[in-house]
Amino acid sequence: MRSGGSHKWVMVACCIPMLVIAIALVATGVVGAGFIFVALMCALMMALMMRGMASGGER
Repeated sequence: MRSGGSHKWVMVACCIPMLVIAIALVATGVVGAGFIFVALMCALMMALMMRGMASGGER
C-alpha cells in the first residue's frame, strides 16, 4: 500500500509560499524579475525529484 499522493500535495504546499514570497519581492522592487525564474526553477527541480523518487528504485 502506497500513500504517495498525500506526500505529493505536501511538497506542492511547500513550494507555494516560496513562489508567493518571490512574487511579493519582485512586486515591491526588492529583487529583479529574474528572481521569479529562480523560484520557478526551484519548484520544477522539486517536481522532477519527486517524480524520480516515485518509482522507488523499481525498473
